[in-house]
Amino acid sequence: MNPSKPSESVKDINMNSEQHSKHIHTELLRAKSSQKKLYILVASVLFLGACFILALAIFSNGTMIKVQPRDAQDTAVFNIVDGLATTTGHTVYSLGGNPTIEVTATGFRPLRKTLQKSEIGHSITLELSELPSQLHIKTQPNADNTNWFIDDHMVTVGATLKQAILAGSHNIKIDSPYYQKKTLPLTTKRGELVNMSVGLEAVTGQLSINTTPTGASVYSDGQLLGTSPLSIAKYGGKYQLKVIHTGYQDINEEVEITHSETTLERNYRLLLKDALLEIQLSPLGGKLLLDGKSVTIKNPLNIQAGINHSLIYLKEGYFSQQKTILLKPASKTNLSFHLKPETGSMRFSSHPSSTVNVDGKDVGQTPLSLQLSALPHSLRLHKKGYRTYSKTIHPSSKSTQQINVTLQTEQQARLAEAPTQLNNSVGIELKRFTPNEAFVMGAPRSETGQRANEFLRTVKLTMPFYISTHELSRGQYGQFRQVQGAKNEPMTSLSWIEAAQYCNWLSQREKLTPFYNIQGNQLLGSNAGSDGYRLPSEAEWEWLARKASKAQQSKFTWGDDTTIPANTGNIADEYAKGAVSHYVPNYSDGYAAIAPVGSFPADKNGLYDLTGNVSEWVHDVYTLIPVDGRISEINPLGPQHGDTHTVKGSNWRSGTITELRAAYREGAKDGRVDIGFRVARYVYGGMNVQQ
Repeated sequence: MNPSKPSESVKDINMNSEQHSKHIHTELLRAKSSQKKLYILVASVLFLGACFILALAIFSNGTMIKVQPRDAQDTAVFNIVDGLATTTGHTVYSLGGNPTIEVTATGFRPLRKTLQKSEIGHSITLELSELPSQLHIKTQPNADNTNWFIDDHMVTVGATLKQAILAGSHNIKIDSPYYQKKTLPLTTKRGELVNMSVGLEAVTGQLSINTTPTGASVYSDGQLLGTSPLSIAKYGGKYQLKVIHTGYQDINEEVEITHSETTLERNYRLLLKDALLEIQLSPLGGKLLLDGKSVTIKNPLNIQAGINHSLIYLKEGYFSQQKTILLKPASKTNLSFHLKPETGSMRFSSHPSSTVNVDGKDVGQTPLSLQLSALPHSLRLHKKGYRTYSKTIHPSSKSTQQINVTLQTEQQARLAEAPTQLNNSVGIELKRFTPNEAFVMGAPRSETGQRANEFLRTVKLTMPFYISTHELSRGQYGQFRQVQGAKNEPMTSLSWIEAAQYCNWLSQREKLTPFYNIQGNQLLGSNAGSDGYRLPSEAEWEWLARKASKAQQSKFTWGDDTTIPANTGNIADEYAKGAVSHYVPNYSDGYAAIAPVGSFPADKNGLYDLTGNVSEWVHDVYTLIPVDGRISEINPLGPQHGDTHTVKGSNWRSGTITELRAAYREGAKDGRVDIGFRVARYVYGGMNVQQ
């Protein structure tokens, strides 16, 4: 038995076991390698799929950019300046959002564009603007007054042209007055800077100077050119000419030679140099006239030589003196004026005879003749009981002056002195009127709105009178009798006799003669010669409403137009609609009923509320007896007695043409809420009865 065989068997078994293990390990490695390759393959497939999807998304968002004009397309470059995108050629691929691109091209202005959602994936066109050419052209020599034209359009004035223009062919015209005109053809490129100087050729002109007389020295800018007559060539430009001749006045003139006026000709008639005149005057303080014009008196006086001159010396109270002189150039002459005193004859007469006072001294009684110096004098004619007559008189030797005077009594003088406007003791403002004209009261039957009681009457008013500018207020009446209501509203609901009683109270308060004779509540009569307060007559009221301050008599206070001007007065308007039977449509005065006095502008006479607010009592008794309209009535006051009195004017209830006419009248006995009054008085009393 071989002892070594068992060992070999074990060895073989070990070897087989080792080989088996290696085989298993190899198989494991092979399996792992196959698994790794599988993973890589799967990952590659997923990556390629993602790339495919991404590429598909990118290329589906490609935006084609077309650039205009065509020559900009060839050099266009695209850059992404904002957003997630990429470009390939002229296509922009958006990776999300709204990318902003910038397009640049040679010779064009850069353009930025933000792609909108509606534009992505489509084709769009971008228009680039050309870069202009820049011109920088200056004249040689420097000509500041050059006019520059580009293609016949003037663009600037100056020695240098700095201008941006579109690229292309252009004509540059250079027009400088002292140089020849020049045209410069020019072709420019986009964005090109053209920098150049252009030489100008000076204009050559001719200057001709002639003088009368000849032989004058001619200077140009201080340089002697020669003596006249003279003709010399000069370049274009401005020149200061001076012409000098012995014994004659110098001539200075600026002349200009240009390409449009190359020949200048001057013909000067030289004037002799002034002469000097020394003047002696007696007495001093007068007026000196040289050739009919007043001159300042000074020594010496410059006088034009070689011609005749008239000199007159005047002084008030003296005879004037005149001299004629002819002086040589540059000479000096003495001249004297000595005036003689002037007197004039004056004759004075007056009615009645009065004392004559001249310059503060009584010199006699009229009639009187005096010889007085021809100077202003203060004249006074005075007599006890009469107003002194005063006047400045100017006697003259040319004629005898006659002063004839009718002296006024104090009463007549006070009439002349009566103020045009006054305020009385209870605050009533009154205005003076001085009528002296005829007019026609009432209305013809043909007038729209006419009533049968509006008789045509020819009336002439000659008596000056005062009338209150406003209707009487409750505050003013309240100083006579206590009343209720707002103080600034017109006083209403008074009977005629109560209004007349107020007038008498006011007259007594101001120490005037009462106009009405009243006992109890009865009117016994009226005093036409009184200067006391009264109600205005119907004629005065209608004259103020229709004729005073007007060229022609009118139907309404505002004129003849039936359309009522805005803000005329308080009548039945839109505010009163429903509260009155008639109203004026489309007219609004702001008040449904009564308004404070003076709430509306005054009329042309300076009177308030003659239209609207309240109707007004007047002095006259109301009568329906027609009168003969052909016979002129002078300052009528109507009958002395009657229980019904006249009411004039419209009020806040008036809404028809009939009531708004100035001829409208009605009669009433008792007061109403729409009737008030205003006061009047003659400027003076006593003389009324005589007239």
